[in-house]
Amino acid sequence: MRFVLAIVLFVVAVATAGLGVAQRTVLQGPDHITASVQLAGDAPFVILDGSVLNSHPGTQMVKIEGEGPLFMAYGRSDDITAWVGEASADVIGYDADAVELTADARPGTEEESPSPAGSDLWIQEFSGEGELVRNINVPTDVSVLIASDGTAAAPAQISVTWPLDNSTPWSGPLIVGGIAILLLGLVALIWALVHARRRHGPRRKTPKMPKAPRPAQLKPAPRRSAITAGAGDTGARGRRRAAVAAPIALVGVLAFTACTADGGAVPSATPSSTDAIAAAEIDPPVVTQQQFERIVSQVSSAVAKADEASSARTAGTRLAGPALELRTANYKARKENSKVAALPAFPAGEAQLILPQQRHEWPRVVFATISGDENAEYGAMFVQETPRSDYKVHYIMRLTQSIPEVAPVDLGAARLAPDNKLLAYTPEQLATEYGDVLLKGDESEFATHFDAENDLLRSTFGVEYKEQRRKDLPTASLKFSSSVGDEEPYAFATNDTGAIVAVDLQETETVKPKETGAAINPTGAVKALSGKQTTTKGIAATYGMQVLFYVPPATADDQTVRVLGFTQGLISAREVA
Repeated sequence: MRFVLAIVLFVVAVATAGLGVAQRTVLQGPDHITASVQLAGDAPFVILDGSVLNSHPGTQMVKIEGEGPLFMAYGRSDDITAWVGEASADVIGYDADAVELTADARPGTEEESPSPAGSDLWIQEFSGEGELVRNINVPTDVSVLIASDGTAAAPAQISVTWPLDNSTPWSGPLIVGGIAILLLGLVALIWALVHARRRHGPRRKTPKMPKAPRPAQLKPAPRRSAITAGAGDTGARGRRRAAVAAPIALVGVLAFTACTADGGAVPSATPSSTDAIAAAEIDPPVVTQQQFERIVSQVSSAVAKADEASSARTAGTRLAGPALELRTANYKARKENSKVAALPAFPAGEAQLILPQQRHEWPRVVFATISGDENAEYGAMFVQETPRSDYKVHYIMRLTQSIPEVAPVDLGAARLAPDNKLLAYTPEQLATEYGDVLLKGDESEFATHFDAENDLLRSTFGVEYKEQRRKDLPTASLKFSSSVGDEEPYAFATNDTGAIVAVDLQETETVKPKETGAAINPTGAVKALSGKQTTTKGIAATYGMQVLFYVPPATADDQTVRVLGFTQGLISAREVA
């Protein structure tokens, strides 16, 4: 029997360990699945939708093959569709039954398309030659754009590979269990061998003893018949039957009780009386943090090159509006007079705060604060006019106060209309009212609308500054005027339902001689921009002011507007007509 036990254990051990090994070898399935397509058209773009990429779970490996340069980028599906626009493209689908990619040709009317490389819409982009393979892991609302250079046909061979879960969690326990059973079999075999050796050892034969006399056999008395049915089980046999019957009866009673105690039904969970309320649909933020950090780096690099070459054209690739106007005037003045001070470099530090607009359409706006040199921090408004254009900085202001709490970058915020009535003051009225305060100070009818205590712009270029300018030029008459610039105000909602607002304000200083025949001799940047060394008519110098405000909500107890930052500089100068 012991040998039989050992043999059984050996057989079970071999079967268990063998099954574990087989799961990792011959029985293990494939670790990936690949679907591909061969394109036959000459479309310059291929759109690989996020739903196709997520046909199977796991990281997607996209492989493209073709002649010449190869380009691949991924971004929001709506952004890719908008960038392709009217150009022809092949839209890739997925046939789950055949495990193949399909191609649907979408004709377009655009004759020549630009290269998609370097667009601010892409979350990430890749390039190569001949063959390009990248592992990505994107959600369903993110797609992949594939191209060559925008004019040539897109790569013809495209494949997507997904990983398959071919793990064998039971193989390890089966192998270990088989080894353990094998050890038990060895123990059983040794036990059997020891026992067999003892049985086959020398034995001494025991002598026979004489048989003892047998006692007389007495016949038992006849048994009386049972008085009642079942009385014959009162003996040992009856006690054994009763012992067996009692638990059976008890189990039956308990089973019967369990079935009938709650009426034979198990209560089921009932749904809550209040259903979940679906969240209101909002537009997604126009950029991600990774995407915007790349944009800031590119803008900083482009402006640095423009500053080095004093090139307004180079600056115009990444600046627009008041920011470009101020830098263009500075470049012009420095070319005429190298002693004119250069503007501070565009901040090249980290984006400390990123507040993208919630929007699908264009134009799109992003507000950000960026660290610069000497512990300075700047607030900037980035604007993208069309899907194929780059983000350009329209406002760049050095911050003088902290920014109120705003939404995180992955949520974004709504851009408010210039005539929004939910704020203490509409964004479109701020430039006019604040310009009047800079001219008149506390005498302005709008003075109470703005916080004067922490307003560095007002204390630097307000009424006191203007009075000092008049004292410095006793032989000339000075007149100051204010106007709203051409750039529209940009307003973003804050977490307290207030807003941060950037406005374009212009202030003109007109200097004329008091006496007839006297002359005005402009200096510095004013002389460089006006082109006049002396004039008897006078000089009108216009200064641009980019101002960032915090406007409280209309329901706030304190409705005072605060100046959060500003940039001021000469943008034009001319002789008075």
